[in-house]
Amino acid sequence: DMREYLTRLLRGAGHLVHAVDDGRQALDAVRAEAPDVVVSDVMMPRLNGLDLVRALRVDPRTASVPVLLLSARAGQEASIEGLRAGADDYLVKPFAAAELLARVEANVKLARLRNHHARWRTALIDSLQEAFFVCDEEGAVVEINASFTTILGYGPEDLPYRPVHPWWPDAAVHPEAHRRVAEAFATLTGQERGSYTIPVTHRDGHRLWVTATFNQVQDPDTGRTVIVGTFRDVTAEHYAVQRESALAALGARLSQATSLPDAMTGALEELKEVWRARHVAAAVFGHGDEPALTATDPSLTWRGLPAGHRHALAGLRGQPELTPVTDPSGAAVLLEHPDGPLVLRIDLDEQRPFTGEDQLLLSLLAGRLAQGLARAHQIDQQRETAIALQRAILGPSHLPDGFAVRYEPATRPLEVGGDWYDTVALPDGRIGIVVGDCVGRGLEAASVMGQLRSACRALLLQDAGPAQALMALDRFAAGVPGAACTTVFCGVLDAGTGELTYSSAGHPPGILVRPDGTTRLLEDGRSLPLAVRPGTPRPEGRCTLSARSTLLLYTDGLVERRRRPLSAGIDQAGEALQDGRNTAIDDLATDVMSRLAPADGYDDDVALLLYRHPAPLEMTFPAESGQLAPVRKALRGWLDQCDLPPGTAQNILVAAGEACANAIEHGHRDAPGDAVHFRAEASVDNLRLTVTDTGRWKVPQPERNAHRGRGMALMRALMQQVTVTQGPTGTTVDMHTRIA
Repeated sequence: DMREYLTRLLRGAGHLVHAVDDGRQALDAVRAEAPDVVVSDVMMPRLNGLDLVRALRVDPRTASVPVLLLSARAGQEASIEGLRAGADDYLVKPFAAAELLARVEANVKLARLRNHHARWRTALIDSLQEAFFVCDEEGAVVEINASFTTILGYGPEDLPYRPVHPWWPDAAVHPEAHRRVAEAFATLTGQERGSYTIPVTHRDGHRLWVTATFNQVQDPDTGRTVIVGTFRDVTAEHYAVQRESALAALGARLSQATSLPDAMTGALEELKEVWRARHVAAAVFGHGDEPALTATDPSLTWRGLPAGHRHALAGLRGQPELTPVTDPSGAAVLLEHPDGPLVLRIDLDEQRPFTGEDQLLLSLLAGRLAQGLARAHQIDQQRETAIALQRAILGPSHLPDGFAVRYEPATRPLEVGGDWYDTVALPDGRIGIVVGDCVGRGLEAASVMGQLRSACRALLLQDAGPAQALMALDRFAAGVPGAACTTVFCGVLDAGTGELTYSSAGHPPGILVRPDGTTRLLEDGRSLPLAVRPGTPRPEGRCTLSARSTLLLYTDGLVERRRRPLSAGIDQAGEALQDGRNTAIDDLATDVMSRLAPADGYDDDVALLLYRHPAPLEMTFPAESGQLAPVRKALRGWLDQCDLPPGTAQNILVAAGEACANAIEHGHRDAPGDAVHFRAEASVDNLRLTVTDTGRWKVPQPERNAHRGRGMALMRALMQQVTVTQGPTGTTVDMHTRIA
């Protein structure tokens, strides 16, 4: 038959021939070992010749094998059908033996030439150290080189690799890595060219990082778009960069920290970001009953941790330092903290292993953190020492009643600059008031300021008046480098009468706001700044602070701005004072600083001193009935200073007496002699009384004594608002009434 005839013919021509019975056997034989040429009849059992050609062409392993189809069908249509199926040649039976042999020889030569080029191309591609791949339009990988197999472990025997490719990270275990690869794949199939760096999974399961570059090209044979790309293993580079970046970021966080707790909090946030962790916690086992816990979740406390977690963290204290201990949900490491051993715990947000690279990174970061915490602790100690010294030269830590101060240096992190304020308790009961401003800022100005402040305080204590004190300070400043042109406002206040005597060495004028809102600038007693003309006599000014008036002294940093007259800033300060006439003095100090602050903050030292006349009356006395008379006497004198109508003053005296009597009788029934605290404070149109004891009032029983139990009703009748607050530490009566 035809098969035997072809076998004899081709063997006679010197070819090695493998004959099979049907198309299915032919397909299996070609897939097992690709021949130089396939000669097949169109009419084949089990798998006809046209389907055989199609099957060979879709398989990358056999796509290049030449096929010569034989058919009894003559004509152009039959030939076109065979060629469209993928045949290389088409011969109509009957045919001459010489023609068949010639066509076989021609196809073999062409195939060998093509195979030579293909092998050369394959050799070139396999010689690349980078992985090479070709994808079809759907993203299926249809061709790879040897480096591809070396890097990922997947070889050509399983081509094509259809998406989702087997080297993608598992979406359930590594959702973030899977999402990143999916986004990169979208660019691969949707853009003409590009590059990306992604995590992939080796066939044996370990994590790799690769950087890929791709281009879309047209297949010259089919006209279809294919994607040609390369990638290289950058795992070592990726982890090296990750380590350096993480170390740099942690170092930056630690360098920006202003204290040891701040350093710890910032470091934990940085570690959480590095691993995209669910939370990070650090337990410091110091000298207390339980460790101090710091966590990225502020609500997390040591007692709030499950007992098993607490036991596990405590057990890690016996581990070697900087050696991570891992479990399925995260890792922990022991390091040194200035207060004791620190156990750091990282809980991952995704169920992924804490790899060797993760452990190395954690060890490095823990070492850097231990160093950073030690430095932060050292800085804390130095800062505390410096702050103590700075505060010692800044001003008094305790102010007389009625005063409020604010201070803001221009140079951080210093807490002092060239400005200062001071109050001096003089031997005769009056109060010395000083606000000054040295030229410059920073430590140099602060050192000058400290000398001038001490000198001025000493001069006032020698019973020198303001002008006399400034004249002596003038001569002292002339011998202090950097003290020239210092401005000073120096005053002496009689808190009983409100009389203020003052002298100004080139300083901005004080501002006095009366209860009716009118404003006066203290512009008398002005002269040159210090050390400009030492020995020149200095004038004094005088004014009397009316009841419930407010005095503001300040340095130019509060009111001076570029491209604005100084007077405009002084007016703004006066308006803030007018608007705050009814505000508590300490709150008013905060309001003034906030209201006058530039958008970018103060760029010069600022010192501010406020006084409201009269100062609040505060008394602490034993809970004894004999103390009521001295309290009433002191309150009556204070009310006279407030310049209240007689009827209003009498109502306040009666209400205060009832509150104090109740505190003595009810609050200390079982513990006579304990302390009662009394405070009276007046603003422009409101007066507040507060009586506090350390006992608990008993409910009066009027039916037993018709004359008792009426104190609360009387207080509420005389005052506009009365509140009684009882707690475990005692009882407080808070009373308010309008006085204007």
